Amino acid sequence: MGIWLALAVMTILVMIIFRKKKPAEENLEPPSNFVMFFNPFEGEGDLFIGGLLVLFFTSIFFLELFQTLRYIF
Repeated sequence: MGIWLALAVMTILVMIIFRKKKPAEENLEPPSNFVMFFNPFEGEGDLFIGGLLVLFFTSIFFLELFQTLRYIF
């Protein structure tokens, strides 16, 4: 159960580190929607994909937590 919580926290930390290392872009024209959502280098894909991973890891963590609590009580 702790591994899922650790994975969620590590994913958040990796997203923060990756965002800080990303250079500020000065493009005048915005990228397409596909590039914006899924490409971590030209758009906001790192936040989208990382957010999905965090949601997955935390949902598995809470599922196991509630199953453990139900087993105890």
